[in-house]
Amino acid sequence: MSEQITVKNIISYLKAFFNKSLIISTALVISACQSQPQTTQSKTLQPKRVNQLPTLQVRKSTDGVQDVTWQITHIHNKRALFFNQYPSFALNSATNLVSGHTGCNNLYGRYTYNFAQRTLDFDVMAGHNSCDKALAQEADLMDSMQRVKKFQFDGTNLYLLDEKGQRLIQAQRQR
Repeated sequence: MSEQITVKNIISYLKAFFNKSLIISTALVISACQSQPQTTQSKTLQPKRVNQLPTLQVRKSTDGVQDVTWQITHIHNKRALFFNQYPSFALNSATNLVSGHTGCNNLYGRYTYNFAQRTLDFDVMAGHNSCDKALAQEADLMDSMQRVKKFQFDGTNLYLLDEKGQRLIQAQRQR
């Protein structure tokens, strides 16, 4: 007569199976630990060779506009004022990121650029610190940067223009 399949039989079978598996696993671990060669203190430790990472190629633009720090000298034809520092920005040609300072807060974001067509477009933001009397200049600067569509470059000065060609920002190469 065949044995009936009951929940008790299934549980008994599973317990036996797992117990045997546990015993075999334990035996394998113990034998693996014992098969490792013992180290003696007389061996000298050799430093591990570390594979050096390849140096990253930093793209350096030769157009004279990107990869340069620009100190902003005028915003809407008004002299840019010093607060914590003078406002400035830099365009990173490798990442198309813009970074800089409004005079009070850090400035950061992305840009698109075409030197041949003399187009430049910013998508920038600034931090939220409050500096005495800097708010008006920062608001003008951020508004102007969002409106920039074109630029003129004379080798030393960079002029950022709106769609109609009106000068919004004047900047000078920082040395």
